[in-house]
Amino acid sequence: MQKKIRIAIVGSTSFIGQKFLSYINKKKFIVVATYRTKKNINKKYNFKWKKLDINEKKKDYFKYLENPDIVINFLWDDIPHYYLKSHIKTYKIQKKFISNLIKKGLKNIIVLGTCYEYGKVSGKLSEKTKEKPIIPYAIAKLKLLKSIKHLKKNYNFKFSWLRPFFVYGNNKKRKNLFSLINDLEKGKIKKLKVCGNLKRDFISVKYLCYCILKIIFLNKNIGILNISSGAGITLKKFILKNIKNKKNIKKIEMNGINPNKFEPNSFWGNNSKLKNILQT
Repeated sequence: MQKKIRIAIVGSTSFIGQKFLSYINKKKFIVVATYRTKKNINKKYNFKWKKLDINEKKKDYFKYLENPDIVINFLWDDIPHYYLKSHIKTYKIQKKFISNLIKKGLKNIIVLGTCYEYGKVSGKLSEKTKEKPIIPYAIAKLKLLKSIKHLKKNYNFKFSWLRPFFVYGNNKKRKNLFSLINDLEKGKIKKLKVCGNLKRDFISVKYLCYCILKIIFLNKNIGILNISSGAGITLKKFILKNIKNKKNIKKIEMNGINPNKFEPNSFWGNNSKLKNILQT
């Protein structure tokens, strides 16, 4: 009989964390899911829940999370407030937390990075593209990646640093273009204003969960990995593709200005490495 994989999911009450719990709910894992506030626990998921605050100075986080085979870290504060200086503080806390896990015996970890680590670079971006982050959020993420690489010099463990591009899905905590389209169709908002000619790389949260699950079963040192579709699509085409009632298109203004000055108008991910992994 195959041994069950022991997983600790840090940040289980986040948008992606909740979707991942739902995705693996029927899979054969031993799961410890973490929370900071008990009211955010979704009791329909039949996993063991443990309170976790990585600001605390625990002697052994690895033992506290019940000696997992792998930790998946979805946790990060202050998103989507990308300009806050507090992201650097978050990096320092995360660095200590991950260092503690590795030094106490963890052998595999998956961490979410961000496509914003590449900075204001246009076109197709691969894992070999030089990172030039602009905003504190992306700068902090890249610092954390470098700290993990430094740990690799002295400790034997596997890590996967995932760089998702634009993840969409019904997100109750934070609006994305997909959820705004749904709100428009349900009459929750009357109008939507976007910059229709921006080209982005959209991936569904379900696809992201599928990729993470594949990486868990591979149990390899992946390193940096773009989670992307491999192609750009304009916001206008994305809206036309996902809107159900075409009559609602007249409620959308496509000539808006992109508020995110740190983004290029057109960028997407090279997914060659991802495709090779998924075919393994």
